[in-house]
Amino acid sequence: MLVSPAELVGRVKATIKECSVADAQDCVTSDTLLIDIREPGEYERGHIPGAVHLPRGLLEFEIHGLVQSVLSDQNAPPEDHPVVLYCGTGGRSALAAETMATLGYRNVRSLSGGLVAWTQAKLPVDLPG
Repeated sequence: MLVSPAELVGRVKATIKECSVADAQDCVTSDTLLIDIREPGEYERGHIPGAVHLPRGLLEFEIHGLVQSVLSDQNAPPEDHPVVLYCGTGGRSALAAETMATLGYRNVRSLSGGLVAWTQAKLPVDLPG
């Protein structure tokens, strides 16, 4: 039986941790690695200030190096470093959070509603130009 993308995302969201925009200040701290997993063109049109761009298609290949590069204590376990992922509306970031959990990361959240919810809450966005 085929599963629709919406069903898949719904199933995944039941297994991962999400961070609401209302709780963004609590889950996005100075120590948190904030990752925009959208495509390059999407990122260039605007992104959350301080976000690192890592497209979803490269996540599995580049996440270990990225997390290691931001560790303030190189002896700290990288799998416990706080990470918040976001995309446009929260679907791709939920799938990415599941992937990171599969890779062994234990402190990962997906921003519920993604950049759309962020901008609707009138939170800052870095725009081009």
